Amino acid sequence: MSTGRHRIGPRRSRIRRALTSPLGIAAIVVALTTVLSLAVPAALRYAGCAETRYLRVSATLSMAPVLQRAADEFNEAERRYSGACVFAQADEDPPHRIMTHLAGGTTAESTITPDVWVPESSAWVELTRVSDTGARNVETTPRSLASSPVVLAAPNGAEGVPGPDDVSWEHVLPGERSPERPVVMVDPNRGADGMTTMYQVRQELGSGDDADAEITDFVRDVQPETAFDAIDLTGTYPNPMGVDPLAVVPEQAVVHYNNTAPETLVEALYPNEGTVSLDYPFVPVGDDPAMRAAADDLYEILRSDSFLAQLRELGFREPDGTASEELAGREGIVAAPPDTHEDLTGDALLASVEDWNRLSMPSRALVLADVSENMADDLNGGPTRLEVSRQAAQLGLSLFPDETDMGLWLLSEEFGENGRDEAEDLSRLGSPVGSEGRTRRDELQQIAEGIDVEGGESRLYDNVLAAYDEAENAYQDDKINSVILLTAGQDAGSSDISHDELVAELQDRFDPERPVTMFIIAFGPQPERDELADIASATSGTLHVTDDPAEIGDIFLSSVSRRLCVPNCDE
Repeated sequence: MSTGRHRIGPRRSRIRRALTSPLGIAAIVVALTTVLSLAVPAALRYAGCAETRYLRVSATLSMAPVLQRAADEFNEAERRYSGACVFAQADEDPPHRIMTHLAGGTTAESTITPDVWVPESSAWVELTRVSDTGARNVETTPRSLASSPVVLAAPNGAEGVPGPDDVSWEHVLPGERSPERPVVMVDPNRGADGMTTMYQVRQELGSGDDADAEITDFVRDVQPETAFDAIDLTGTYPNPMGVDPLAVVPEQAVVHYNNTAPETLVEALYPNEGTVSLDYPFVPVGDDPAMRAAADDLYEILRSDSFLAQLRELGFREPDGTASEELAGREGIVAAPPDTHEDLTGDALLASVEDWNRLSMPSRALVLADVSENMADDLNGGPTRLEVSRQAAQLGLSLFPDETDMGLWLLSEEFGENGRDEAEDLSRLGSPVGSEGRTRRDELQQIAEGIDVEGGESRLYDNVLAAYDEAENAYQDDKINSVILLTAGQDAGSSDISHDELVAELQDRFDPERPVTMFIIAFGPQPERDELADIASATSGTLHVTDDPAEIGDIFLSSVSRRLCVPNCDE
């Protein structure tokens, strides 16, 4: 498994921009048919209607063309319910936006409440029903229109891609791909295939500190390529920037791509551990009898032979997972239903999304670098504590993405009354500094390279408390807030407060609703190790003691993974 040291620099994704493009042909069909529906003269449509109402249908992108054609057939019958003329209108809407709206939350865009919702998975229905508002809005057991298993996809014959009998979810993990090809997936907040990936990775890795570090490594590895919309494989293959990626998509996306007559066909790879089948539920919304009756009639249209044939043509399986003869004959598809499970529900579903959100959330960290005389001590005849600390600071800077807010304080009583030099305030690493194209990261990197021993004692306890107060006062809800201490670990009575007083103050200040966590990295022998551990645990943080620069990458990875349990971490 990967240790997290295989890539330490930030990188910009050109693949991501391609991944977020719409499913071209499908999007065009939806747009054109919507315009044609609305262009029908009102006088013809509304003649003889005491009241005109609209059955509004929100569908996931891959299903939207079929829903629009069904809406047109529904409208041709000029249906009436309880004296009102009802006309259907179907649009493509991202499932996460509809879920948020139906659950009573706010969305960035104006959203009209649909009367029928067709997301790609009942997982969205479960998430919606977590809230009281969502539970009132949507059905408990919606009807499935079709299905498509979540698969791994790669070009036929791609180097290092496992054979059909050797495919495992392990192959999405860093260090398990040869050559080191990127993995592309949908953000779990925006696609059930992304939720599936996070769930399966957790199942593969298990639980515990080591597993948390591994899943942290996975999230940091795939996040730069993560798509915010359904993945269009025509924008993914071939990759002009290098090795073709491994994609996590519905099987139907593979069929759609291969239908475009690409130079290289893509094959669907079915993990041996099983996968999740997307079920495309037909979900009536609200309790209006007329709209419910209209929704039932629309559903019957969708279950007619002609519309079932359209779904099969687009590459969907039957609701029970069986493949039609047409699908069975498609290149890159295995007709036999893959092993699937229904575990992506309830707590497992929420955990998969929460794991991703905690690990992908930007950080806001105030770094304290001890430059007292104790940092001049060598480590078993090797580098000094300060030299290892300097390497740790430089590596830490390279590990954190541009969205990170970071500040730096240097600790020594030689700096004057408060025993510190507040070298850099909390600010975004990617923000520009001056007019020469430099960033705050460049500035901090230069400071880190020049860190030297100042002498004197550290005033460690006073400065830890001051830094904690600073981080609390500058707290931001949309970031993981922390204080990172690089130290020799000795206060030697230089502070005004004692160790016990510091621990008591930190315990009093720690707010589980607004957690600021202490991460301590101590270099060399630590006679006061227990005292440092008490300081870290007071804030649900961690202490790591090391004299090996090679361990620093793993230590930072382990510290980041701690956010999975804060504020309820075990001692």
